[in-house]
Amino acid sequence: MNRVLRSLIGASVAVGAVLAVAGPAAASHEIVIGLECDRTGPTQVVGVNLCPGYDDYIALVNSRGGVAGHRLKVIEIDHEYKVPAAVEAYERQKKDGAVLIGLYGTPQTYALTQKLTEDRIPGTSPGFGRADATDGTRYPYIFPIAATYWSQATAAVKFAGDQLKGLRGKKIAYLFYDNPAGREPIPVLENLAKREEFQLRLFAVPPPGVEMGAQVLDIAQRYRADFVVA
Repeated sequence: MNRVLRSLIGASVAVGAVLAVAGPAAASHEIVIGLECDRTGPTQVVGVNLCPGYDDYIALVNSRGGVAGHRLKVIEIDHEYKVPAAVEAYERQKKDGAVLIGLYGTPQTYALTQKLTEDRIPGTSPGFGRADATDGTRYPYIFPIAATYWSQATAAVKFAGDQLKGLRGKKIAYLFYDNPAGREPIPVLENLAKREEFQLRLFAVPPPGVEMGAQVLDIAQRYRADFVVA
């Protein structure tokens, strides 16, 4: 929950930055933010907590006078974790005057990166999305805000090394949902495996990501991993 709160604070800061750049020409009594969400799709376990939290934080900001005296208005659309629906939602939110988009989902972030850049509309992707967007010179309109999948993978490997008293010769399994989000940290894990001299094996769980009995059995009885990153 603290991580979500920090992300929401980051979104509020981004709104302030947008307002500062836009200047008086864009000034009005209301700042429109587009929020994409998944409340009913395969990642709803996240969405039903994160999205109401976003709304609650915006309400808190508004209760304290908004941003620079401007109230915030959130237009939330449930894209059910579907890329076409996310693109359609973005177009609707842009038409309704959104100056910031709260993205949801790594596949959706990839799909919208070019559009956000062309339209010069900032998008936030806290803790997910494309990790290379931390390079603001390449992706000036994508704001990861929180730790990316690359950073999370690096932290997981460090934790494994601390627990195992070293990584050399150890077996690490990476159990992941087989979509862009799950595949995002693979290059980093592979590089770390070479550098730290541990064995890495990948175990993909196909959509919808519910059944993973075969992979767990393979990890436990065949590969016999010393540590599992999931």
